[in-house]
Amino acid sequence: MKFTIVLTALFFAFQALAHVEGDMQSLPQQKFAAKKFGFAQAVPTGRIRVQGGQLLNFTKNSPTRQKVLDSYEIIEAVLNSESFKERVINYQHSSGQRRYAANRGMTNEQIYQFLMSGREILGGDATPGEMNFDVRYYYRGWSKVIGYTVPGKDNTIHINGRFYTGYDLSSVASNLVHEWIHLMGFSHEGGRDLEDVAYAIGRIVGDLAQQYIRQGHLD
Repeated sequence: MKFTIVLTALFFAFQALAHVEGDMQSLPQQKFAAKKFGFAQAVPTGRIRVQGGQLLNFTKNSPTRQKVLDSYEIIEAVLNSESFKERVINYQHSSGQRRYAANRGMTNEQIYQFLMSGREILGGDATPGEMNFDVRYYYRGWSKVIGYTVPGKDNTIHINGRFYTGYDLSSVASNLVHEWIHLMGFSHEGGRDLEDVAYAIGRIVGDLAQQYIRQGHLD
């Protein structure tokens, strides 16, 4: 009986950190406070480097592996842009407040600064200003899980080839940042609130990545 309870708890804990495909279909339209209020201008723009680690379980000439590698430049450009800072800090919850769900008690300004610090739960204090993660490929054709992490155990982002095979670079960038945010300690707090930090900022990254790919730069 105890064993069953433990397995059940582990299952729900895993699901809480899994990015599920069906959720994105009902994502609420994002709203942002007007720039004229100056919330973002009061915060210094951070700098962070994408320090990709091991690429695990990919075939030698995998197109998906190359997409992951190509996404690093896009992620770094997006996160270091003024546009990203503006959107993260000015993000508005559907309640009308400038906040995220599952925010660990942080304001939008504090969330931006913390993410730009690059301090993952595991080993982040030794690598400030860096995004550090490994990427492991797997394929589950029956699964709705796009990717998942196990924060505190390792810094590995597990990606499901069922989705990544057809993803463009903006979708790859969006999902990798979503999962990395879990490695920074933000969870879905037992449910999938599409306005939480991982989902909302993952969507911001996806939108800005499309813009960067189209025009080659961001403000």
